[in-house]
Amino acid sequence: MADNTMGGLSDLNSTNKGGVTNLAAINQTLQAIFPRVNGTFTLAAATTTNVTQPNIVALSEVFWSPTNATAALIVRTNGLFHASSTAGSGFTLSTQSGSATAGGTFSYFVINPV
Repeated sequence: MADNTMGGLSDLNSTNKGGVTNLAAINQTLQAIFPRVNGTFTLAAATTTNVTQPNIVALSEVFWSPTNATAALIVRTNGLFHASSTAGSGFTLSTQSGSATAGGTFSYFVINPV
């Protein structure tokens, strides 16, 4: 009876290398389709704040999170909302109350449609 252990391990190793190559290609494709678009901003002393982000597209969804107490208060009391996006440029946040805001710091991420 012949021992095929070495041949079997060699075949398994080749298969695994091919799988790793395929996973790397899938990862690269997903990163191209869904790039990581994120950053931080500080609200201007105005009723609107423009955030520069060249990776914005027409139907981008922008999600932000307060990173200090001032920002949390602004969201709660002034009704901060995503007013508009300009493809290739960025997005604008405004206050529903029409009150000027300043000093609130936020982190954000963007999901772009495929």
